[in-house]
Amino acid sequence: MKHIPVRLGPLALLLTVVAICMTVLGLLTFSTARADLAMAQKLAASTQQRYELEAEGQAFLQEAAEAAGKEFVTKVTGGVSYKIYGFTQEALSALGMEKDENGVYWKELSHDSQTLRIGLDFADAADHEGKGFTVVCWQFSREWQAPEEIGGLWAGE
Repeated sequence: MKHIPVRLGPLALLLTVVAICMTVLGLLTFSTARADLAMAQKLAASTQQRYELEAEGQAFLQEAAEAAGKEFVTKVTGGVSYKIYGFTQEALSALGMEKDENGVYWKELSHDSQTLRIGLDFADAADHEGKGFTVVCWQFSREWQAPEEIGGLWAGE
């Protein structure tokens, strides 16, 4: 019987290259999935903090209304402006709000690195028998933190 040699050299080389490529692609997929999970967890924590600040701000307005002994009523007017009736300036000062030079009362609420800044203006209180104000600012902000490592780039120092 005649023996015919099987030539596996090129086939073995092709299978080795395919196996290496599949391994590299698998590692890249795994590392990308881990990075996506880390980003999703950071976003979830940030969103949770923001919702907590939002709830705390709404609770503050409720508390201010109760401190003034009036009914808590809100009415949306013109997009993002809210009219809130039934408050007195004295009650808001007692709740720790600071008044600036323009007559706007400010309250800041913070959780970790996020801050909710609330501004209340009494300028249109005459429309409501001196018992109202407008929420002129409901602004979220976050402290900027420089990344500790920027991937081996020169920081300019």
